[in-house]
Amino acid sequence: MIKKYKIIYDREGCTKFGGCAAASKHFDIARDKKADLVGGKKNKEGLWELEISEEDYAKNKDAAEICPAKVIHIIDLETGEEII
Repeated sequence: MIKKYKIIYDREGCTKFGGCAAASKHFDIARDKKADLVGGKKNKEGLWELEISEEDYAKNKDAAEICPAKVIHIIDLETGEEII
């Protein structure tokens, strides 16, 4: 069984650092200099979400750890636990 994770991203809180885009293919810098979560969908709370596989976990964990605003979170979908 392939482990699955979910990225939860608060774009409004983005401080335009850009490290996430350098760390992960799932983030791209938009015209307003904030990061977009590539392929993500906005949830009812206004946060962006994207499911990823175990193979994409490490780079997205790096993106979350490097973010000075701490607006990128990763959830283990099996346990529901927030990893970062």
